[in-house]
Amino acid sequence: MMKNNYFHSIKIGNLDVAGNIFVAPLAGYTNLPTRLLYRKQGANVAYAEMVSAEGLNYNFGKSVKLIDTCDEDKLLGVQLFGFNAERFRCAFEKIKTESFDIIDINCGCSVKKIVKNNSGAALLKSPDEIYRTIKGLKELTDKPVTLKIRSGWDSQSINYLEVYDAAEKAGASLITLHPRTKSMLFSGKADWQHIKTLKQHSKIPVIGNGDIFTADDAVRMFEETGCDGIMLARGIIENPFLIEEIIAKLTGTVYIPKTPEEKLAAAVEHCRNLENYMQNPERAMIEFRKFFHGYVKGLPGVSNLRIAVNSIMSCDELEKTIDLYKERILKKS
Repeated sequence: MMKNNYFHSIKIGNLDVAGNIFVAPLAGYTNLPTRLLYRKQGANVAYAEMVSAEGLNYNFGKSVKLIDTCDEDKLLGVQLFGFNAERFRCAFEKIKTESFDIIDINCGCSVKKIVKNNSGAALLKSPDEIYRTIKGLKELTDKPVTLKIRSGWDSQSINYLEVYDAAEKAGASLITLHPRTKSMLFSGKADWQHIKTLKQHSKIPVIGNGDIFTADDAVRMFEETGCDGIMLARGIIENPFLIEEIIAKLTGTVYIPKTPEEKLAAAVEHCRNLENYMQNPERAMIEFRKFFHGYVKGLPGVSNLRIAVNSIMSCDELEKTIDLYKERILKKS
């Protein structure tokens, strides 16, 4: 395999980051145990689940749990969503003593209930509010302030360059672009040309996001856009080993695909880590189910295994169920 120059260090404000593979803030997915697994594969920056500014302002104890961390969880980004600069400032004041490295503003979430509250992608309609938000946070912290955006509200209001200009003027240290509009949700195809245009325009690092499902996709994004790094989202849910596959591809290392037994062992490890963290076997198992399909995708005869996992209630039961699958199906395939 040929090594390329796409995998490299990156500077984010006052932070020197060893590599440029980022894990997106995914609500319901990027909890601490899951982030630690991605970090073992080589993720350089990982974001906790996005956090509501209003949640921090009114229900701090529940919301701050989303940014639980530990010494191995570096570098950590915390992403807030909210509707105006004042509420972002109030929320940040409540978490400024917590342990994290980057504060990110969500200007891209297209979930209906969030947009309805003028948060997430709704902020794209107001670059001035984005400017005030970033400017206000810069007055409170020397941590890098970054933002994640979409290309615009809809096809008639593509304004990512205008949003960038406001953010950069306010002091943003990095920008991540998912080149779909809010109205597209996750349909259609991400327009990587927008990332290329933004990179050519930008004075700060540009991270590309959207439609990276394979190591070849990652290479192609670097080639087509010139972006400074990539952010993985749905791709790592579909393929829990995507990070190490990408890093191998970018560094010219021969990647040996996981055997079915290794994939299943990794699934048990993930579930066990969630159980140890939550101290609640049933809750951990329920939390793990949404990850399971990624571990068994492509394995022979897994339909009954998937059904079984939807009814078992502990990691111990998961191990027993997987052992039966290996004995009855894998050894005969």
